[in-house]
Amino acid sequence: MKTGFLRVLLSPGNFFEERMRTEPGLKVPALIALVIGVIGAVSAALATNLTIGILPADMQGLGGIMVAGVAVAAVIGGFLTWIVVGIVFYLISMIFKGKGSLTRTLEFTGYGFLPQVFGSLIGVVLSYQILSGITVPAATSPEEIVAVTETLTEMLAADPLTSVATLVTVLFLLWSANIWIFGMKYARGLSTRNAALTVGIPVGLYIISLLIPLIGWL
Repeated sequence: MKTGFLRVLLSPGNFFEERMRTEPGLKVPALIALVIGVIGAVSAALATNLTIGILPADMQGLGGIMVAGVAVAAVIGGFLTWIVVGIVFYLISMIFKGKGSLTRTLEFTGYGFLPQVFGSLIGVVLSYQILSGITVPAATSPEEIVAVTETLTEMLAADPLTSVATLVTVLFLLWSANIWIFGMKYARGLSTRNAALTVGIPVGLYIISLLIPLIGWL
């Protein structure tokens, strides 16, 4: 398994070419999605704990429920992201007359999320560094909650580590995109050019959406 993961990261073309000789399998990609979801749950819990501090004292008892809720949502989100991205690649590849099953497309898309495991771990560390240095005053009215939330949002956006976190996300996303290109090439029987377009269009748009706020704060 370890060797297989290294080949996905470093030699995806050879890895997917060999996988095409076997039956599609979703267990390992689902495991990758689960790990990403769990890591995302940790980040979400950190952010939610900070948000809880804004609430009036009589409402902070709901903190445990809120943390559990966002953690579960993050885990589910890991699976949904995998499925949605795979379907998007499948649909775009239809424009280029791609052939191959949706199951195989989901399988190879899932393997492409492997770099996100490392990116998410770094993101958790950065999130902790960012959030641990912020003290949030408790609010006693809806107006104060709005005001504190706006101030908190501005503080987070202005923190240099937030920009670093965004750049880390982009770098690991580009790594995933490289793997997805090879994945779509074999899963959907595409040329390298068409596979690059299949992956590059949605990934490029998403990267732009990440960088626009960053540029605004530079």
